[in-house]
Amino acid sequence: MLYKRIEEVGNPLVYVFLSLAISCIYYGISDNFKGLAIFIVALFFLCVFYYCGFAFTIVIVLLFGIGIFINISYYNMEDEINGEVRIAKVSNYGITGTYEGKNIILKTDKKDLEVGQRYKVIGKIENDQDKYNGIVGLVKIQSISKVDGDFITKLCDIKRKIYMTLEENLGRRKAGLIASIAFGYCDYLDPEDKEDMKNFGVIHSISVSGLHVAIVYGFLRTFMGSKMGLMLSIIYVVFTGSNYSSIRAFVMLACVEGGNILKRNNNSISALCLSAAILVIIEPYSIFSISFHLSYLATLGIIMFNNNLNDRLYKLNSRLRQPLSLTLSAQIFTLPYLILIFKDFSANFIVGNMLLVPFVDLMVISGNILALSYVIPQLFDFCSYINLNIIKAFDWTLDKIDNFSLPIFYGNEYVVFFYLFLLLSFYLVKKGHKEFVYLPLISIFVIGIQLYSPIPSIAYYEEGAILISYMGERILIANKNQIDIKRLANITLATKYYRQGKYATINGICNIKLEGKDYILETPKEKYLLRVVSNKNEFKDYDIINFDKKINNRIFIINGTVI
Repeated sequence: MLYKRIEEVGNPLVYVFLSLAISCIYYGISDNFKGLAIFIVALFFLCVFYYCGFAFTIVIVLLFGIGIFINISYYNMEDEINGEVRIAKVSNYGITGTYEGKNIILKTDKKDLEVGQRYKVIGKIENDQDKYNGIVGLVKIQSISKVDGDFITKLCDIKRKIYMTLEENLGRRKAGLIASIAFGYCDYLDPEDKEDMKNFGVIHSISVSGLHVAIVYGFLRTFMGSKMGLMLSIIYVVFTGSNYSSIRAFVMLACVEGGNILKRNNNSISALCLSAAILVIIEPYSIFSISFHLSYLATLGIIMFNNNLNDRLYKLNSRLRQPLSLTLSAQIFTLPYLILIFKDFSANFIVGNMLLVPFVDLMVISGNILALSYVIPQLFDFCSYINLNIIKAFDWTLDKIDNFSLPIFYGNEYVVFFYLFLLLSFYLVKKGHKEFVYLPLISIFVIGIQLYSPIPSIAYYEEGAILISYMGERILIANKNQIDIKRLANITLATKYYRQGKYATINGICNIKLEGKDYILETPKEKYLLRVVSNKNEFKDYDIINFDKKINNRIFIINGTVI
């Protein structure tokens, strides 16, 4: 096996993507987690060497080096900027722009900057990088002026104008819903609609996803054929903002349809990895994006399990069986990720995907016909009327199923741990290793020890709270008034919780008190400042533990010493 030839390696694109992805992960986390980064790279190379042989490992090492070079090139910036910047995002937290394909933060008092518009910017760049979001620096602007727009600018203007005209016809709420579902213009989406979508597990519908690209391409292919459908789908991807899921879907469609056109076999896993590799090369920071993870995890689940689930549900009618198997397979890998990141999960996703997604499909098609009919006012008004009736049917269905909706399920890392061990046990038992049937019970035992916490521990949650755990007692203390402490208490399984708690103690082990927005931890041996808010105040009397830099989120206390 160690002397396997390169052409004998199955699905080489999988390893190509992994080498590029791991190079980005290594570059992104090495500043804070050098040891972990080296371990991940070494483990990957050892696995490739063992399964794929020496020759292919050399190729993978070279690709890893190319990935490192791509990251270095992306984050390499001069001290000054003098050129054209396209505005990518305007929010209360700041203005993000792209300069020579790189993301920058613009520091300016101007409030009239338009998304998609290009501006001539002169300023100085501070080396304030955020590798998890692809930010290469912060620009202190000396001068800024609008320049002539290009094709992308015109597309953004068209989206704004379509929305404004649609708002006149349908009202703000309905126009915002159509615009967000049809072409990803979410600026005016009603918060209640967003919450309803989340509750019924169809939150992916309010931003352009692979589902949207597939629907648009299927519609275009029916009337124009495969080749013209692919060409026009490119325009749709650009028009909707070229997000990760739409690019992924387009590349996979191009691989599948290209294989059919050229009479070549296609492989869904290889197509998936090819699209991911392209994204990582273009935007190396994308490997840290939540939307990137969700898009690829859902698609991987569909590729691996959809056909099998469809066969097992053969007793159901095909109209029910196919969307149900698609929904369930998409959730297999996204479920633990959603719980781990967002700490909650909607159990209504089956009902939502079965009953609401058909209306979403109609809105994707009818909403994009609005864009095509924009230059003909009478046709645009007629299409608006069609969309109005679709929304009425959507709202009626939503009201009916809301009466039977289940509450949001709150989870944490322990739920994810058990779920993953359950999947691993199922896989190993299916492969003939029946001794692993008890693996979920072992995970429950480990989780029980963690919850009981025989060693005192303090965990920080980004919502603005710390959890003190010891001998079955779990005390949650929040340092913000606006925090939903009951929700966080459910997530952390806290036995007690306090808002703006001033003082907590574990007898003989430690005392904790609130110091502004931070906390003071006092053990018999030492005092520590648990910093949860970034500030420049110095505390010379304390050792500082930085929770705010996301380097640590949990500490343990053993014999008065913090670990």
